[in-house]
Amino acid sequence: MIQTVEKIDIESFLQGDYKSFEIVVNLFKDRVVNICYSYTNNYHDAEDVAQEVFVELYRSLHKFKNQSTLSTWIYRIASNKAIDFIRSKKRQKRGSGQIGYLEDQKYYDWIVGDNKSADDELIQQQRKSLLYDALNKLPSRQKEAYVLTQIEGFDQSTVAEIMETSVKSVESLVVRSKKKLKQILEKRIKEYL
Repeated sequence: MIQTVEKIDIESFLQGDYKSFEIVVNLFKDRVVNICYSYTNNYHDAEDVAQEVFVELYRSLHKFKNQSTLSTWIYRIASNKAIDFIRSKKRQKRGSGQIGYLEDQKYYDWIVGDNKSADDELIQQQRKSLLYDALNKLPSRQKEAYVLTQIEGFDQSTVAEIMETSVKSVESLVVRSKKKLKQILEKRIKEYL
């Protein structure tokens, strides 16, 4: 059974109807986990944060004002919860600021090719490590804009709604993040040569 946003009775959902809420959870859970994973880089943490997202969603039903789409509102909650999780991890680590490396290849096939040999897999792991080290060095807003547009594939207007900023600001953040990533990666590659 394929469920779409159109099949959700928004009024019942907003009134806390369990069946409608269950439909929303089933419809959005994979995308919410993916968004959380793009911040945490750990599948188990992403699932935990996603669960918090849906708890917060249920608690905040009264706050939804139809000023944006339901999906944008859910993704905003997911981004906020994931950022809160990262901040709490940073506080726990007292300034390390490092986020874990990729643990589940299926979420980031965009960086991994179809290579089969052990050497190729090692090279891909090194590339992932290099990229995520660089991503961890970006300012949080640049990283958020980059992750949402380049990894999650949201269009810039949706990202602007999620980040509560303008499309121009998102464009600027993405351009600056790409420029900064290029500088970081070029420096790291020169160190290896």
